[in-house]
Amino acid sequence: MVREGERRSRQSDLLGQPVSTDYDIVKVVANGLDPGVITRLTNEGLTRRELEFVIPPRTLTHRIKNGERLSTDESERSVRLVNLLLQAEQLLGGKEAATAWLRQPLRRFDGRSALEVARTEQGARLVEELLIQIEEGYVA
Repeated sequence: MVREGERRSRQSDLLGQPVSTDYDIVKVVANGLDPGVITRLTNEGLTRRELEFVIPPRTLTHRIKNGERLSTDESERSVRLVNLLLQAEQLLGGKEAATAWLRQPLRRFDGRSALEVARTEQGARLVEELLIQIEEGYVA
């Protein structure tokens, strides 16, 4: 089991700024994340194509070129993905296992992957719920 401090440290690394509480994350989203979050997520094993729902490539290029931060919506999608990735890593034992599971088509989601379902807030909640059920032994 990963301790809360370790999870926050990892979350801070991926988001590119220190967060120690959930309210810190609210403030980070409101202020907009640095576009570097996309690079950090690709370094975790996600592809740029898989991250297009967070921010389209042309928009990302524009933000970087103009030194702009991500919008609130883009930042929320980034945080949502970071949280799911960390939850899957904790449960499945590492980056590679987590990204493989996130990509895997699942019967529960009509053959769609957790990554596809998590494109919306409601979908992300379903993925979180599934990960909790797996952790608690309800789902094999």
